[in-house]
Amino acid sequence: MTLLPRGKSEAAGGLDARGIAQYCAEFLVIGVAYFFLAKAGLTLASIHPSATPIWPPAGLALAAVLLRGIRVWPAIYLASLLANASTEIPNASMEGQFLSAMGIAAGNTIEAVLTGYLVTLWSDAGRTFDSPKDVAKFALLCLGPGAVISATAGVSSLVLAGYAELAKFPAIAFTWWLGDVAGALVVTPLIVLWARIQFRPFNFVRFSESLGLHVTAAAVGLVAFSPLVEQTASRSALSFLAVLPLLAAALRCGPRDTATAAFILSCFAVWGTLTAGGPFAGMPLNDAFLLVIAFVISCAVPSLILSADVAERKGIEARLRQQSQDLRAVFGQALVGIARIDTTGRFTILNDRFCEIVQRPLDELVRQRLEDIVDPEDRRQILDLLGDAVHTGNEFVTEVRYALPDGAIVWAKHSVSAIFDQNGAVRHLVAIVEDVSARRLAEAKLRRAHDDLERTVDERTMALRNANDVLNTEIQQRNRVEAALKHDISERRAAQRALAESERRFRLLVQGVTDYALFMLDTKGCVTNWNTGAQRIHQYATDEIIGVHFSRFYPEEEQLRGEPARALRVASYEGKHRAEGWQVRRDETAFWASVVIEAIRDENGALVGYAKITRDITERREAQLALERAQGQLAQSQKMEALGQLTGSIAHDFNNLLMIMSGYAQILRRKLSEPKLLQAAEAVHTAARRGESLTRQLLAFSRRQPIMPVIVDLAERIEAVHEMLVGSLRGNVALKHDVAHDVWPVEVDIAELELALVNVAVNARDAMPGGGTLTLSVRNVTLKKSDGVEQLEGDFVALSLTDTGVGIAPDVLPKIFEPFFTTKALGKGTGLGLAQVYGFSRQSGGTVVVKSTVGSGTTFTVYLPRSHATVTKSAEPLPTQQFAAAQGMVLIVEDSPEVAEVTASLVEQLGYRTTRAGNATEALSRLQRGEKINVVFSDIVMPGSMNGIALAHEISNRYPQIPVLLASGYSDMVQAAEGRFVILRKPFQLPALERSMREIIERTAIANGRVVPFPQGRGTP
Repeated sequence: MTLLPRGKSEAAGGLDARGIAQYCAEFLVIGVAYFFLAKAGLTLASIHPSATPIWPPAGLALAAVLLRGIRVWPAIYLASLLANASTEIPNASMEGQFLSAMGIAAGNTIEAVLTGYLVTLWSDAGRTFDSPKDVAKFALLCLGPGAVISATAGVSSLVLAGYAELAKFPAIAFTWWLGDVAGALVVTPLIVLWARIQFRPFNFVRFSESLGLHVTAAAVGLVAFSPLVEQTASRSALSFLAVLPLLAAALRCGPRDTATAAFILSCFAVWGTLTAGGPFAGMPLNDAFLLVIAFVISCAVPSLILSADVAERKGIEARLRQQSQDLRAVFGQALVGIARIDTTGRFTILNDRFCEIVQRPLDELVRQRLEDIVDPEDRRQILDLLGDAVHTGNEFVTEVRYALPDGAIVWAKHSVSAIFDQNGAVRHLVAIVEDVSARRLAEAKLRRAHDDLERTVDERTMALRNANDVLNTEIQQRNRVEAALKHDISERRAAQRALAESERRFRLLVQGVTDYALFMLDTKGCVTNWNTGAQRIHQYATDEIIGVHFSRFYPEEEQLRGEPARALRVASYEGKHRAEGWQVRRDETAFWASVVIEAIRDENGALVGYAKITRDITERREAQLALERAQGQLAQSQKMEALGQLTGSIAHDFNNLLMIMSGYAQILRRKLSEPKLLQAAEAVHTAARRGESLTRQLLAFSRRQPIMPVIVDLAERIEAVHEMLVGSLRGNVALKHDVAHDVWPVEVDIAELELALVNVAVNARDAMPGGGTLTLSVRNVTLKKSDGVEQLEGDFVALSLTDTGVGIAPDVLPKIFEPFFTTKALGKGTGLGLAQVYGFSRQSGGTVVVKSTVGSGTTFTVYLPRSHATVTKSAEPLPTQQFAAAQGMVLIVEDSPEVAEVTASLVEQLGYRTTRAGNATEALSRLQRGEKINVVFSDIVMPGSMNGIALAHEISNRYPQIPVLLASGYSDMVQAAEGRFVILRKPFQLPALERSMREIIERTAIANGRVVPFPQGRGTP
């Protein structure tokens, strides 16, 4: 909406200090100018003090909106309010006058804003005076809604305030409207056009013309309208002189000078009318002013339209002149010749390049026709083409020769187009001419060379024919020799084809082999070819490895040892070199390879290179190593299993012997009273207990020791055995615990667990003669078969004991779990401690792993399976029930007479009577005969078809009222019987026998719903 830029402050919202200062300056300038113009205009009031036929502020307000935008409306409103409020209206009160001034100010402001908005919308704001159409739009908008609204609002305010009569409303409003229109049409163009002035270098001629025009307009105004000139009857005709400066300004100077001249004439017309002079003298002032306004409008609008039209035409002419100059410059500087020809063939326009091509001056060519300079041989052709183009308007392209003044010929390519007039007839022809003499010369040379070549070919062909004839003669002479050689040649060709086919198949074979790297080396060891398998194994592309020495495939240490060179020497001397070792791929990863290098020699025996075959056997080697490890583990496992079987059998027989010794020792301790004899009996009993402990360790190793597993929290158990472990160590050995807080529960025999811990602790103590540290740690682990821990898989608890002792030698490490194997001095160890640890771990479902470094220490790790059951709490001891004195008949079932004798003696020590049976069949027979038997005490292992467990089941089924007590030193079937029957381990002690007898009697009594059938009172044996 604005013509002039308003700065960044307005674009940014006008909030910065510079923008505010600029706006305030604009506000002040526009307000002051409007106020003084308004006061001056109100002095011309005729029909009413507030209604003047000349209102210049309307033009100022509209110009301000067009130039600075709608934002200046407060200055317009405030200045109008002050001007109208300070104008004295007869009989008007201050309040009423102020209210009417507000209405007038509102109408003036709306007029400026609305008219400015419409002018900006429809005729491009300040550019509205650049074209006649926009000037006409501006004039119509000045006559339109803005002026009507201003007049209506202003007069309505006066009428409503009582300062004007309603009957005079049309006359006052019409006068008001004309004043606003006149002010807008005269003042607005003047301000806008002068505000648009562009500063250019001073032009004295233009300045003189403008100054002369303005002086002329003032002179015409002075003569036609000034009161200084005597008023005569013929003076009215002088007003038509005003047309002269307006026409001169429109035609010579432009819209700005036209608006200035119209303003000057309008000022003189108003001056003369105010002083009762000029052509409108003698009329009432209001009527005279109306005529003056009509005169002003009729002069200003047409002159502005004419000026805009003239300026627009001048602009178009200037652009056309510039375009013409540009075209002439292009025409003159063109790299091709351009000629315009009329319909008769005469040249009308030529450029310099065309004159250069035909080598004739311009003034000579414009007097000639095209056919005058064309070579006579091409003249008919060009005339026909020109005639056809003139009649049909068709374009054509041709090449003709020009005859130059010096007699030379120049070839030129012509692209001819027609130029039509308004009726569609051909008026001129335009020819674009290119000098193609060089191309024609090259084509001629090419044709001559082609002709020379054909001639040479013909000559050579003739010579070849002659030579062919000579050769045919020679061939005929040699046919006999060839006939003799045909058979041999055919055979050789067949051999060559077979060889080629063999080579092709060999190449396909070599390239098709992907599991082997097959390639050739020259005599220096550089690679000369490369197959697909080599690329896959060594990861080098063919273009990367050809020409590279094959030592690149060897590890760096073998290169330093000279292994590649040695391999070539061996292959050269012996014909072939075989080896297995590490090779290196492109990515520097190593693989185990089988390498064969074979020397290649020619038919004379000279070395021409080497063939190298490499196979990646890493997987085979790893599989072989894994097989060897598995075989070793299998052999060790079989060895340990055989030892277990052996020790289990020995333990069974040994337990029977210990039973006899222990039993009679207990009996003797009860019957002897002499101290020496008692001491001897005690020594025998102690030796039997020692043998019992050894047997227990043997059975634990063989995994045939009967166990009583419970769910255990290892953290609690380790805390419970801490003092016992400390007691098994020396004072210079420190015991440390590292137990995770979230250790999983396990299911083990507590006694065996504690014994295993003590055995490892004692072994660690002996390995640290100078003192050290024993660390006991417990961690949760999840094993996979790939971890290599005895193929275990799943969740386990790893219980590790690490010492800082002397370590175990590698050759000793595989034997440490063997029974009776020990490295200690004679009498310092039995060799069964670690065997018990091994048996305990395997019997618990896990294993034990040892890692040792000589001089650094040893770590024993026992892996125990995780249990998901609840930890078993230690049961409170039940109060002992008082039984009657032991009596009744006990059937002893034992196949060994010695064991049966001592067992019966022990039972009788408790107050029972005994009877014996040698096997299960005999025992059942005696029960079937109805003998009075109160308890059956049977060994588990017995000869015959029925063992002790089967006998117990049979008695439970037939005679449920008879308790059965089983005894065994070793049996694979013990675990199957545990839970249903009470089993007493051999060799047993008298208190254990007494507890077991009570337990079976109590169980049977409860199961049968009766009390224990023994009488009160028990004697001491």
